[in-house]
Amino acid sequence: MASAGPDPERDSDEDEDDEGEEEEEETPFLPPPACLRARGSVSAEAFGEWNQRAAFQPLVYPKTQEQMDELTMNLSGSFLFNALDSKDLQTVILAMKGPLVLEPGMRIITEGASGDHLYVVADGAMDCMKVINGLETVVKTCFRGDLFGELALLYNCPRAASVVCREVATLWELDRETFNGIVMEAVQRKRAQCSSVLRRVPLFQGLSVTLLENIIDALKVETHPQGATIIEQGADGNEFFIVYEGQVVASRSVPEQPEPITFVHEAGDYFGELSLLRDEPRAATVVTATNVQLLSMDRATFKRLMGPAEEFLEREASRYN
Repeated sequence: MASAGPDPERDSDEDEDDEGEEEEEETPFLPPPACLRARGSVSAEAFGEWNQRAAFQPLVYPKTQEQMDELTMNLSGSFLFNALDSKDLQTVILAMKGPLVLEPGMRIITEGASGDHLYVVADGAMDCMKVINGLETVVKTCFRGDLFGELALLYNCPRAASVVCREVATLWELDRETFNGIVMEAVQRKRAQCSSVLRRVPLFQGLSVTLLENIIDALKVETHPQGATIIEQGADGNEFFIVYEGQVVASRSVPEQPEPITFVHEAGDYFGELSLLRDEPRAATVVTATNVQLLSMDRATFKRLMGPAEEFLEREASRYN
């Protein structure tokens, strides 16, 4: 097992000369929102007659079957990797360096710096921090199965946040070359498909292209068989769901009525927002009527990205009455 030093990303930069390292250290922090506003596509890298794409040969870091299975499970639930076929997914997993072990307080990503790797958390906790009003503030904590650092690879922009180890953590690291060589094309295709679905939903029609792209990138993909219970009435709610494929049925029991009130949610519809908007228990039980594919978003991401749509969501809540 490899042990990470104070700056694991430096391992991949050993071929750079000292002058290049000094220039990188002196690069002033850039405000992350600017790079997000400026992007015009998923990838800013262009290839043509003057800029030939080199033959790509992914790195291979041998892993145990247990490590392969765990990474397969974690990555399959990520929007970025869900579009890959099994062969490409296995190639990506084999190309991941690690496991890297970080001690509490170690900083693996610095806000505003350039970035050439994304990371998957195998164990432990990593705090994502942004400078807000002059102070570093934790905006999200990544736990086992979460990934971070992907935005810099997707958009060729500076790091949007710093990431610091909260407790002893184990990470897997994927390099930009493998990401561009295998993942990027599938991401572009999947994002286009997802965007076309969401743009037909009134909730998303008024959102800017940039905000919609940020939302799509934050979504996780879940697959459930017919008859599976997604949420239960009265339980705590920490996720927001969008039906991507299939159909689910929501039922709400009320004291004054013998039969529960039911709602059908089909592809393009959403549910689970009331608990996150109002900090209340789940208002209904939702069960899959067919095999379904859902897009989900956790509470912290919902609060961060869906702010512009909260008024619409509150207004549309009357549909449940």
